[in-house]
Amino acid sequence: MTFDSRLLLAEETARNPYPAFSLLRAENPVYWHEETNSWYVTSYRLITELLRDASLSACPGDYVGEQRPEDLSVVKQAEAFFNSWMVFSDPPHQTLLRETIAPAFPRRTAEAWSHYARTLADDLLGRIGQGETDLHGDFSLPLATRLTCAVLGVPAQDDTRVRQWSTDLISFLSTPIADPQRAAVAMRAVDELRSYFHSVVVPALQSGTDERLIALRGMTELEPSSALALFTQLLTGGVDPVASSLTTALEIMAGWQPEQWKAMAVDPDVVEAVVEEALRFDAPFHFIPRTTTAPIRIGTHALGAGERVVLVIAAANRDPEQFESPDDFLPGRQGPVHLSFGLGKHYCLGAMLARIVLRESLQCAARWMLESGAGSPRGERLPAFGATTWSRMMVTV
Repeated sequence: MTFDSRLLLAEETARNPYPAFSLLRAENPVYWHEETNSWYVTSYRLITELLRDASLSACPGDYVGEQRPEDLSVVKQAEAFFNSWMVFSDPPHQTLLRETIAPAFPRRTAEAWSHYARTLADDLLGRIGQGETDLHGDFSLPLATRLTCAVLGVPAQDDTRVRQWSTDLISFLSTPIADPQRAAVAMRAVDELRSYFHSVVVPALQSGTDERLIALRGMTELEPSSALALFTQLLTGGVDPVASSLTTALEIMAGWQPEQWKAMAVDPDVVEAVVEEALRFDAPFHFIPRTTTAPIRIGTHALGAGERVVLVIAAANRDPEQFESPDDFLPGRQGPVHLSFGLGKHYCLGAMLARIVLRESLQCAARWMLESGAGSPRGERLPAFGATTWSRMMVTV
């Protein structure tokens, strides 16, 4: 079967991209896609090299595409806002933001949230009754939302609207070319978040006494636009990705035998192995965009300056040259590290916290499954370009 460029933008790929990624990686691991004006790199070896290549800019490049004149203004506003995020920017702006927030995410602070994550997970699972239940909507999503909000100093009563703002922002990023309607929704969310951040979050962080949040005060001392960019990136980087990875693991666990749940319930090493495999098996974000700043050779292709390069980390995580039986879920597998948190100077600062939240939540879920006998998993994903987004994950209790 020959890779057809239309496959990359097909709905079945938006729901399950791995068959398309596999075909693309096998046929041409460096692929030019005219419709999205981008080179797609799917080889683990090449991606690990490029993630450390200082000549590549973290700026996503031109994803505005063809727009009607009346739509161009809001799309360019959205583009400028997202390009101010730490993950999509270069030094010195990226360095300033990273150095400002790094003190809030050492391992000891991440571990300080473990009891909170465990308590929250047990509470949410304890509310589930008999019959069918949606583990994504009733467990993964509220847990990831509350943990992320707590870590950022957002009070619990605001979880629902803060999560909606996060969803509106991620929705804009989950299309191959900027969508003006989603851009308008995203910019409304930005305006509301700006007001909320400065009226609620900033005063709470400046006056709060929770030692886990004190290091976040540095964010409030940045100039307002940079502070908002940092806050919104941390928000979106905590809610959807953690919820997605948690549901990915839960769908697989729900089909396991009780002895496997028991092993997870009592052995932290088993849980951590499941966490790492869930992150490898289905990376929450599939792409890391880059832009060439000078002529460069990638594989057999010569690229000029200013070209958009999409590093498909979800494809790299299933590269058969690096991972044996890459499409199987095998906790404790041998092989290189997965790339779901990136590499190099843009490596995810929240990686340790995400791992701890997943570890505590999944161990609680294993105990719950052992007691409840939950099974018959039926997961459903929403179509999204470059991300894993769950609609629901039903189990019978």
